[in-house]
Amino acid sequence: MTKERIREYTLKITNASATGIIVILYDLAIEYMQEAVKCFDASDHDGAKVQCTNAGRVLGDLIASLDFSYGISFQLFRIYEFVSKEVSMSVIRNDGKSLKDCIRLMTSLKGSFEELADKDESGPVMKNTDAVYAGLTYGKGTLNESTVTSGNRGFKA
Repeated sequence: MTKERIREYTLKITNASATGIIVILYDLAIEYMQEAVKCFDASDHDGAKVQCTNAGRVLGDLIASLDFSYGISFQLFRIYEFVSKEVSMSVIRNDGKSLKDCIRLMTSLKGSFEELADKDESGPVMKNTDAVYAGLTYGKGTLNESTVTSGNRGFKA
């Protein structure tokens, strides 16, 4: 994942509600699995292993986020465990075919969580984060992106 994508995800996380963070975790898992499929197709086993490891970590975070006081959490747990197993087995088999099915499954689940996130009015989980203002300005022959954050972070002595 590029530094630009990491910055995008960081910005999304700082402004996301609890349900929004789950959607972001789905995005990350899907993106890592897609990258793993590309690596398998390019016969880059080491790259695929790294991407599958990252996807497994995100799936672990999804499992850790489950609240088992709700009945649906048990079904989601089974799905996450299945996908996690398939991700691991794809590395052992050196084949990304099963990952394509996992991507479709996770994309479908993500859609459901996106609907929930749209209805979630709890506000951002992270407090005391900088407000980020982004804009575009015209330069000579180019379009420049600029962001403005407050410089007041951390403690002052």
